[in-house]
Amino acid sequence: MEENECFKQHWLSASSDQRMRYDKLVSAYPKITWTEKEKMVLLWLCQMDIDTLETIEIIFDKFAHTK
Repeated sequence: MEENECFKQHWLSASSDQRMRYDKLVSAYPKITWTEKEKMVLLWLCQMDIDTLETIEIIFDKFAHTK
């Protein structure tokens, strides 16, 4: 299955909270051009519980601010 189609299927099955988390996560890194595969992984991460997602966001933030 094409990655774009796979992402769309995951997007349709995501709850509104999961979609909101995904949008927030992607918009926090506007300079990154996300591939379809990366978008799919990010959506998958947003489907985890909120504590796990917040931990992932902390890790991403550390990567973003590392020189």
